[in-house]
Amino acid sequence: MIHGYDGDALLLELEALSDAQCRAFAAACAESLLLCYGSTPAVSEGAGLAVCQQAVSLCWEVVERGIEVSGAVQPLLAELEEVLSDDEEGDLGVLEHVIAGAYYALQCSQEGDAGHAELTSKNLYEAADYLALSDGDIDLADSNSGREIIASDVVQGALSAITYIRDLVIVRAFRGDDCAADVSQVREFVARMGG
Repeated sequence: MIHGYDGDALLLELEALSDAQCRAFAAACAESLLLCYGSTPAVSEGAGLAVCQQAVSLCWEVVERGIEVSGAVQPLLAELEEVLSDDEEGDLGVLEHVIAGAYYALQCSQEGDAGHAELTSKNLYEAADYLALSDGDIDLADSNSGREIIASDVVQGALSAITYIRDLVIVRAFRGDDCAADVSQVREFVARMGG
């Protein structure tokens, strides 16, 4: 049976994790968004992409170094908010989810909040959903279109990635001498997924 995104169940799982694990989960989901959906021709020239790249780098720096960087986070949050608020016509397309994911990951980097981590992963799912909806092969008037969207390769790929990232993060502490290795292993998976 094919399942969709269950944010409530994921949030419960994330609430059981440490702040460092939540930060790593959010950073990995934001990086996945950037690699998978930020590199398409329509998006790669889009406003906000460079800020998203800076945000993801900063998120990983917080995970790896375990330091607070609130002074660096606030300007990036403001830039991301500005790009999103300037998009009154909806021209950002899938980039909206990349930017929102970076925004929530940055929020999570400050607080280690499970809610922000879940919202980051939700944007990974929604970016895939957006692309599936854009696929001309799915008849949205058909009563089975919802199942077709969830069953699409792009949506199932995003759901599998979220699950795998969660599983990778759960078994790692992201602290002490092993932190750099933990970060490297998760980022290697994300890079393979995006490549």
